[in-house]
Amino acid sequence: MILRRVVIRHFDSRSRRGGLGLFSFRCMNLRLLLFAAWLFPLALVTARAEDSYSFAQGARGFLIRDYNEKLLAFLQPHFSDRVRIPKQTDEFDAATVDNTRLLQSSIEGAKAPSGRAGPVEFQAVGLDWPDEFLRCINLIDCWEGTLNKLEGSSESEDSFPNVTFGIVGFTSHDGSLQEFLREANATTNGAIFQLARDRLPAAEAARFIGLVETYGSKNQKRNHEEFVKFAIRNVQADPDEQQPRPEIAALFAAFDSIPHFRDIQLAVARKKSWDGELPEYREQLFGGRQNHSLRVDLFCFDMTVLTNGPGEKALHKLSKTPWHDEVERMKQIHAAMKTSPDYKDDEEKRSDILERERCIIDGVGEVHDDDYDLRAFALLPEKN
Repeated sequence: MILRRVVIRHFDSRSRRGGLGLFSFRCMNLRLLLFAAWLFPLALVTARAEDSYSFAQGARGFLIRDYNEKLLAFLQPHFSDRVRIPKQTDEFDAATVDNTRLLQSSIEGAKAPSGRAGPVEFQAVGLDWPDEFLRCINLIDCWEGTLNKLEGSSESEDSFPNVTFGIVGFTSHDGSLQEFLREANATTNGAIFQLARDRLPAAEAARFIGLVETYGSKNQKRNHEEFVKFAIRNVQADPDEQQPRPEIAALFAAFDSIPHFRDIQLAVARKKSWDGELPEYREQLFGGRQNHSLRVDLFCFDMTVLTNGPGEKALHKLSKTPWHDEVERMKQIHAAMKTSPDYKDDEEKRSDILERERCIIDGVGEVHDDDYDLRAFALLPEKN
């Protein structure tokens, strides 16, 4: 209706000029009006398609924290007596539902307030609608809890000394951690190194900066070993007991306070896993079929974070197993994970993998004792 009112207003303003010389102009305006009227239903269809994914009560994560913060800032100046404060800003709870309905009631032409937050609601509070990668990694972070967490081998479950940071696992062992820190420091105009100087003793800050600055392919092994000595508090212990020094873990957690640090981290994660590794898993397991669903991308993306797939033997067997739809294929992969010899020495990890895969396949489920509904996380379309 907004588009139609604008076009009609435009048409009327020209028609007031009068005169036979403007007859052809008026006809052109009429054609434009009819064309716009034809486009308008298409615009509605497009809007509905975009709005078919939305966040709802039960969702959580850094995207929900962003939304809650912007929503409160938007509503409080106008509805201070009606706004509710969520118990946790990173949770889409009953308060968020009520606040979203309040927002929806103030949007011109909005449907009956549903309390769900989609592209329209995000735009209304000044946020871009998160794309599929961001919505997937928001869920994965709820499962992993490692967006800003530094880990030793006891937590990352490596069988060798290692230092890992972030959801997709930048590690000192392969040098991706040092490379990421160097890139992030350059992009933030030295903010990473400055925060180290502010929070650590001078000698420790200099050591950290030196490890990042001097890293290269020729000294990768040596640099990794020194990074482990720097970051791990019990470096002499077995890998399954190694944990980071509290002050170093706190430093890495504080990086999130640097403006745009999360954007930089997620951009690198997108390039490494979503753009780089995910298509390989999808090709191996689901073939070259076009138009894969978002659920398949989430299923494969979780592999890049946690599983690395069911193993070579299982992949070979799966390649010869026929399937008819994506859900059937995901169930086949899930069954292969149950018996994969790659996890015979780590049944706890196998259990974690199976729990997460089952949740993705069913669309709902329990992971780490918390309930998840993919539809509430804007990862499955709304029900009609």
